[in-house]
Amino acid sequence: MFCNRCGTPLEGTENFCKKCGAPVGEYLKAARKAEPTPPPEPPKAQEPERPVEPPKAQEPERPVEPPKAQEPERPVEPPKVQEPERPVEPPKAQEPERPVEPPKVQEPERPVEPPKAPGFDQTWPEDPSSGPSQPPKKKGKKWVIPLVAVLVVAIGVGGFLFWRNMAANQAYQEAVASGSETLAKGDYAGAAALFEQAGEARELESADRLALAQAYLGMGDREKAAQLLREMTLAQEDEQYDLYQRLYALAELSTQVEQVNADNFPVITLTLTCDQPFPLGVDDLTVREGEMDCQVQSVTSEGNQVSITYLTYDAEASEELRQPVLTLSVEGITQQRQADYYTPYFAPAQLRLVSTDVSQYPVVRAYFKVVDQDTGSTVEGLGNNSFRITECVEGGEYLAREVKAVMPLEGNGGLNIDLVADKSDSISPVDMGKIQTVMTQFVQELDFALGDRAEVLAFDSIVQQMCYYTDDVALLVNGINNMSTDGLTAFYDAVYDGVTNATLQGGARCVIAFTDGMDNRSRHTPEELILYANEQQTPVYIVGVGGSVEESTLRRIADSTGGRYWFIDDLYDLEEIFRQIYEEQMDYYIVEYVSDESVDSYATRDLMVNVSGQGYRGDAVMTVTPTRSIRDDGGVEGGHRYELFKESLTWEEASRKCQQMGGHLATITSQAEMDEIIAMAEAQDVKYIWLGGYTSYDDQGNVFGHWVTGEEFTFQAWSENEPSRQDQDGTEEWYIMLWNIQALNGWYWNDQRNDPVSVVPIMADGMGYVCEFE
Repeated sequence: MFCNRCGTPLEGTENFCKKCGAPVGEYLKAARKAEPTPPPEPPKAQEPERPVEPPKAQEPERPVEPPKAQEPERPVEPPKVQEPERPVEPPKAQEPERPVEPPKVQEPERPVEPPKAPGFDQTWPEDPSSGPSQPPKKKGKKWVIPLVAVLVVAIGVGGFLFWRNMAANQAYQEAVASGSETLAKGDYAGAAALFEQAGEARELESADRLALAQAYLGMGDREKAAQLLREMTLAQEDEQYDLYQRLYALAELSTQVEQVNADNFPVITLTLTCDQPFPLGVDDLTVREGEMDCQVQSVTSEGNQVSITYLTYDAEASEELRQPVLTLSVEGITQQRQADYYTPYFAPAQLRLVSTDVSQYPVVRAYFKVVDQDTGSTVEGLGNNSFRITECVEGGEYLAREVKAVMPLEGNGGLNIDLVADKSDSISPVDMGKIQTVMTQFVQELDFALGDRAEVLAFDSIVQQMCYYTDDVALLVNGINNMSTDGLTAFYDAVYDGVTNATLQGGARCVIAFTDGMDNRSRHTPEELILYANEQQTPVYIVGVGGSVEESTLRRIADSTGGRYWFIDDLYDLEEIFRQIYEEQMDYYIVEYVSDESVDSYATRDLMVNVSGQGYRGDAVMTVTPTRSIRDDGGVEGGHRYELFKESLTWEEASRKCQQMGGHLATITSQAEMDEIIAMAEAQDVKYIWLGGYTSYDDQGNVFGHWVTGEEFTFQAWSENEPSRQDQDGTEEWYIMLWNIQALNGWYWNDQRNDPVSVVPIMADGMGYVCEFE
């Protein structure tokens, strides 16, 4: 007998099932009386059909669980079959051909065995003594067995697959770890085998694929590495993208150097091909020639062409065989490319430093002239790699300096030109007309848009500034036209002042001077002039006119300062000479290099300069002391303004100080300007103020004034009977002063000698000068 609810075997004497508590009906009692023997034990008879071993569910010694007795609606649930967390035992999982025997479990055509029917399929009549009973739901029970079977199979298969994936992952990780260690030791073949083994377990990850490519490259198998990398796709934001590109470039780079360019020797360019972007830089490459390591300067790529530029060592002779070895390195993987070339034939070149500019220190801008040593013609076409500079600052050690840029002056910078003209009495009015015509035409042809600037100085017994440095053509022409013949010849003093003013402008500069006679008034000697011009790095070009010039002295000055000398018969020939000088200056090379920012920019330094290229080679050793210019420390700022200085100086001293500060002695072209300067003077109790003007005689002997800026001399405020052009003792009065004379009851102009305090000492207490800054 069995319980009609849970199928538990019954002894026949119970009123209630010991396991589930279900009542035993009267018909069961009658049946027990009629049955002389107990039914066979159902668990053992039906054991092969059940998916999970039922013995534990039918153990008679187990006490009835009280909680389960309170769940009348639940069918018999084999606990161990329905626990999802328990996978099929590993031994059975390793025998895939016998996981669970589903045929016997899922056979729907087999009739229900009689012992099983009371517990699962039969409906028993109600027991009138025990009240109505809830029979099991027939329709809800039929899908339990197939479902349980499917779940068992799914769990088994899933467990098996899970176990197999775990095993594959473990094998992958072990192979990858071993491969990485082997790769780090430089055993590329062993590393490749291990990464390939990992790939057999499952697909390689990106980082491991790159490691395998690295191993292939280390083995020298570029084709396998390229194929492996070709199959990858990485986004630029991927952290592995840079390594991917570098390895790919190494795999795709041509095995041979396609071309060697030695035109700019000792700068050499090697060209290779690469069908992929080439991200390798200077730090990834080395070049060696023989026993010498060469300096790699740049790596550039355009299309599929990769150009590697390096600096080699000088050759002892032309057409010398060189065999460079290029080594490329990526993550410890090195590859080499070999080439050969012959050094070119070298013609000797002459190299000369013209001037320097330290206004952008520590960047030094040096102006070099490079010419054919035999013909004197300019060497053209030199570039960034043509110059090498080694510098020793104030007795330190020689250090190679970085050359930032090399460019011709023409098209890349302006020229500061000081035009010095002779206007002494020996110049006839006709010749003065020729001079003015030629000079006017020359300044009109300057390239002011590119940065050219000019100054006009004229000399007779003194040096006069007809027009201070400017790019205003109108002012220059007006200054030229204000020249008139007078006095003696102070040629050396005029050139000396021209060197000073040109040097203050910085950059490329020169002095162009002409004279028709011997110097008979200067304070400076030719030797002083030569020394000073060389110190200031300013070349002097001189043109001699007429038979009374000291040609040997003038030629020596020009040649010693880096300029040239011409002798002409006709002043109209000045036009061609001016043009030649300008073109020669435009052939200068601007070389920018980086010096030592920890030392003073004006410190003396020794330079060793080597130049090569375009079939030329030359070198020079020179000592340089950079000069101060008004552009240093940012130049003059603040716009147009006046600044008054209460100090007793000569006119020449005051003028020099204003120019050194980047300005000039003030000019007055209106009453408003005069009133502004007077107010400044009265505020500081200054009575005598130097202005930036001169007086001269015209061809008819009349006295007239002009400003140092070349401005029109239309507004005038002379004292009565001034300008006199001579002091009471007969000394020439060339300079304009603004003074306050009580007897005249106001401020007026007067022409004065250069040093009035020497004869009127009381003036020293009220002396001053006003600088004007444009």
